[in-house]
Amino acid sequence: MTKVWAIAWKDLRSTMGNVPGLAMMLLAPLALAGLLGFAFGGGDSFEISATKVALASEDARPAAAPGQEAPPLAGDAFAGILTSEGLRDVLEVTEAKSAAAARARVDDGDAAVAVVVPRDFTAALYGAEGQKTAVELYVDPTQEFGMAITESVVMQALLDFNGARAAATVAVAVAGGPAGNDDAAQTAAARFVQDGGVSQALVIAERAPSAGEGEDASTVGLILAGMMVFFMFFGAGNVARTILTEDQDGTLPRMLTTPTPTATILGGKFASVFLTVSVQLIVLLIGGAILFSIDWGRLDVVAVLTVVTSAVASGLALLIISVVRTPGQAGAISAGVYLVLGLLGGNFGTATDAGTYATVQGFTPNGPLLRGWDAAMRGGGLADISGDLVVPVAFGLAFFAVAVWRFRRRYA
Repeated sequence: MTKVWAIAWKDLRSTMGNVPGLAMMLLAPLALAGLLGFAFGGGDSFEISATKVALASEDARPAAAPGQEAPPLAGDAFAGILTSEGLRDVLEVTEAKSAAAARARVDDGDAAVAVVVPRDFTAALYGAEGQKTAVELYVDPTQEFGMAITESVVMQALLDFNGARAAATVAVAVAGGPAGNDDAAQTAAARFVQDGGVSQALVIAERAPSAGEGEDASTVGLILAGMMVFFMFFGAGNVARTILTEDQDGTLPRMLTTPTPTATILGGKFASVFLTVSVQLIVLLIGGAILFSIDWGRLDVVAVLTVVTSAVASGLALLIISVVRTPGQAGAISAGVYLVLGLLGGNFGTATDAGTYATVQGFTPNGPLLRGWDAAMRGGGLADISGDLVVPVAFGLAFFAVAVWRFRRRYA
């Protein structure tokens, strides 16, 4: 074991002396994260996209009095307000079959707010004095802008209905009292408004937060996490490539002729790659915390993610090195593999929680890792990231197993 760490330490010192390599491993991720974070999260001008709203109207027509027609559904008029042409720039409304379906859209991330019109909405509007009801807003607590915009629009719509109800109350008071009894009408309208109208307040319910949604993750933090994992691939590849360089120079064959077992020599090489990317990751974490005030999350969660991320990056690099013959081949092939994985896994800010792309990301070695780092920055614990680590751990073990098998056959 001592020889393994001696070989690893030698390679690690050699890597630390490579200034251009260190610049790419450490400075490039921080610089790119800062620039991209400023581009997407900085500046004074921004545009708010239309808030996705799931509308469920459970309003039912009340029974009509003998000899009278049933009143029109107030829920239809309410839906017409939310879907009107003038609000399409701020609200993207889709109708749901039921209140449960509307809430499910919010839970699944397909909508920011669910608006539920109660069953007695029309009855409260046309019913007896003092009858109340409430419109429910079921919101995603992370969508603060969308929640505020939707709440404002719904409240304005309810004020319009309250005004209509107040006018009806006045008409009833005037019709039922002495001719010209303005005092009775004013008293009835004032009492209605003071009591809160048809809907005293909105009922706002927040959906239960998913893994690690207790806090917001900064834009720079999310970008740096993607750049961090991406450049760790290249850092691991640069160190692993020394195996091929030493093979061509004759250094590695001479080491293999010594009494030191082949497994020990290869173990030292493997350890050097893992140690290098681990140090790279730790430096980037510290740099992100100092330069951008990024809160990476709980220490135990960060430690587990560090180990798994380093294992995936080093395992992938060793796998690629095990199937190529020259450093030139390694550079060309590894760059292509890393770029494709970066695009598929969401390292460039393309991570998503729904759709086909999200499914593809879930089966890449880096996509679930990025979700784990996202959950960590939102305050998640080990239980919150455990599901995100299953695929990366499986990939890391498979990468190492195949690399060991290939190297043993090559240097047997």
